[in-house]
Amino acid sequence: MIRHRLPDDPAAVLVAGALALLLALAPLPFGGVTEGAALTLALAGCLLAALAAATAPSLAPLRTVRLPLLALAGLGILGLLQAVAWPAGVVARISPGHLRLATEAAGLGDGEAPARVALSLDPGASVRTGLWLLALAGLMVAAALAGDRRERRRWLLWGLLAGGLFQVLFGAQHWFVRATEIWGVPVPGDAGRLRGTYVNSDHLALYLELALAACFAWAYRSVRRLDPEQPLEARLVRLAGPLFAWLLLFAGLAFTGSRAGIAAAVGATALQGALLLRRAPGRRWLPLGALVLLGLGLAFAAAIGFEQAFGRLLGTSGFELTWNARSEAYLAALGLVPGYLWLGTGLGAFRDAFAAVQPAGIELLWRHLHNDWLELLLTAGVVGFGLLLAGLCGLGRRLLRVLRTGRRGEDRGAALAALGALAAAGLHSLLDFGLTMPANATALVILTAAAAAAHCHEQHP
Repeated sequence: MIRHRLPDDPAAVLVAGALALLLALAPLPFGGVTEGAALTLALAGCLLAALAAATAPSLAPLRTVRLPLLALAGLGILGLLQAVAWPAGVVARISPGHLRLATEAAGLGDGEAPARVALSLDPGASVRTGLWLLALAGLMVAAALAGDRRERRRWLLWGLLAGGLFQVLFGAQHWFVRATEIWGVPVPGDAGRLRGTYVNSDHLALYLELALAACFAWAYRSVRRLDPEQPLEARLVRLAGPLFAWLLLFAGLAFTGSRAGIAAAVGATALQGALLLRRAPGRRWLPLGALVLLGLGLAFAAAIGFEQAFGRLLGTSGFELTWNARSEAYLAALGLVPGYLWLGTGLGAFRDAFAAVQPAGIELLWRHLHNDWLELLLTAGVVGFGLLLAGLCGLGRRLLRVLRTGRRGEDRGAALAALGALAAAGLHSLLDFGLTMPANATALVILTAAAAAAHCHEQHP
């Protein structure tokens, strides 16, 4: 049967190309943390969402991401509302911790109890965080509208893989000479760990985990498309691309020295293998590919430099595994939750909240909690955390449907990549704050939204 492919819309191609460039280039300015880079990403999210929505023949693909989209938008609006000064009587009911601090501050200054109190300990930070979350919602809109065609999703895959491979090669060049500068700017941190254009090696690790999840799906599709009638050499050539990319990305991840990163990558790859077991019960050998890739990645990294790749992981002490500074910080932060139970201390206001309960043994200034899940509960409260869980449940459900009933193998491969990326980010975030890096959050949103928009045999998402 001859299939006639309709020409693609130029505006949609432009949006997909811009998203692919964002995936590759967003990490270059120190992971996107500079004010200019973050502002550029935020403006890009708004502009691409507007362009995609204005030129799309149908907005139906947005139904596939309606729950995560509403969750992101809801969190963004929550941040803006937290920055507003509310009547003291209202604050006393929904967030007594804020009223108590405001009253104590007024008492220290010999002033009257405030009539209005903001629901954030740092209103400016809450506004910035809220606007950033709304920009991420815009990127989700653009990615979902661009992701309903597989040709455009390929661009996104290549953008993410190109970005990941560049980070490894750029980081390796600096690692060999133990450079203490990035783009000519002196940066703190351990120069003996691969960090690419990120200041913190652990944050680069999360970006590489997302690229590894996409690379696994590429390898899976390549294996599925092998023709037994072809010569062995031709089949090996088809597998060479994803295999080489996987080995390079995994070795780069190992050389970051990120223990959370290695654990998250192994867990995400194992999950992808388990999903393949359910997806293709007649081909039980397929999930073994996950074990093979992990084994090859570990062996390749060890062959390059065992001590550099795994020395930090193997040198982890029992104290670090059971009770350490992070454990103390988690317990201290949990003590703040009851006073700010429903709406939190304010998005972006963790530093101000934690300063009041920071244990004496922790001397450094903590801007983040090294646990994105717990930090969100503290800063956004039960309401914000509930929004996140609802959005993740909706997104996961949609991706599983695409994996089961996607019209094409490429659609199912996109869902496999997105599910692996979600798993890696979720696991890594238990011990780090990698998703506070704009480049990492951008990559995760684009990858998952585009995959969720893939077509299923069922008409309703």
